[in-house]
Amino acid sequence: MSFLAPWALLAGAVAAAGLVVLHLVARQRPAAYPLPTARFVPDRRTLVSRASRRPHDLLLLALRVILVLSAAAAFARPVLTPHRAPRARVLLLDRSAATADLDGALRRAREIVGDGVPTQVLVFDTTVIRVNGGEGALDSAVRAPAGASKVAGSLSAALAAARRVGAEVGAGADSVELVLLSPVTSDELDVATDGIRATWPGGIRLVRLPARADSAALPALERAVSDAAVLGPALDGRTVKASPTSVRLVHGPLTPADSDFARGGGVVVRWDSIGARALVPSAVAMGDDVFVAALGRDTLKERGTALARWADGAPAAVESVLGGGCVRRVGIGVPVAGDLPLSPTFQRIVNGLSDACTGSRARTGMPVDSARVSALVAGGGAASGSVLASGTERPAPVAPWLLALALACALAELLLRRRSEAEAA
Repeated sequence: MSFLAPWALLAGAVAAAGLVVLHLVARQRPAAYPLPTARFVPDRRTLVSRASRRPHDLLLLALRVILVLSAAAAFARPVLTPHRAPRARVLLLDRSAATADLDGALRRAREIVGDGVPTQVLVFDTTVIRVNGGEGALDSAVRAPAGASKVAGSLSAALAAARRVGAEVGAGADSVELVLLSPVTSDELDVATDGIRATWPGGIRLVRLPARADSAALPALERAVSDAAVLGPALDGRTVKASPTSVRLVHGPLTPADSDFARGGGVVVRWDSIGARALVPSAVAMGDDVFVAALGRDTLKERGTALARWADGAPAAVESVLGGGCVRRVGIGVPVAGDLPLSPTFQRIVNGLSDACTGSRARTGMPVDSARVSALVAGGGAASGSVLASGTERPAPVAPWLLALALACALAELLLRRRSEAEAA
């Protein structure tokens, strides 16, 4: 057991010592002597104070000292502190699409867990699973159906979960090591990662795993697009290859050949409103990219997955699955004149709308550079268990009993003092 407010114990000890000192000062009625001038002696009692080598009213003193000490102990906020191990560990294992070799990652995790240090294992992709059990449970967690098997994991979610588990582990260990097994790719980091990382009061031991090659490279175009075309600057440099899995740009209603092309695994992008004339200021958002310009707007009646949206939430581009491929209907009217095609944001959205079908992408990103990794893992060695567990201590059930004891002593002291006064009278 420990105390969150030990100063209250010190205050109680000082108060108890003061009570003992006060009881060493004896207040007694002086001896009566027959004097001829007795008429000058006041009718009320006369008391004098003198120092004593031993305290008087020992029972009353004991009650007062117990009252002060028990109240001080209760206000010192006693908490239960279990036996602390020297070390503990939280291990984060990345099982997302960013990890090239899950079997190798599993072997590394088993080697780390097998060194005898108490370890809590968290397996993550875009969600986090806490492993409870032995090697069998770890293997099952790694090989379970992934929450987002075609995208990289979320280090922000993993670090937030590690901080919560670290608070539990820190209550029973002097130091807690955080080990991260991950390839650490660009898609695994987001704007919240650094802020969440700062909540871990120590360094991170990184075991960097081999990264899967990003299979989300933009697919080839079936036919080249002229640089003079509205979409030309955005699609410049794209590979051109007539294959069943390439991207076909069409203007106007789909033909049976277009449908067959999509069923065979290709991507058909129907963009009718190139060169629109009825333009109004509008905003289009796709993922993190947003651009504002004078645009035409087509109402899309197709059902499917909205890839881009207007500012009012209406879909600006919709993808529908067709056989092994997909068909995209884009309702963004782009003017022929103007510098909108040169905007980097517009070009990213055009490439996103001419990307592979949503269900076939495997987004992992590229491994981040060493400077970014160093900033992520820096912070010294293992974290202090007491710092991690700060604020999570459980109040000891003895505190209410200490307050009850103090109250009982106060009542007993009051009764005893009244009795002593009655006897003296």
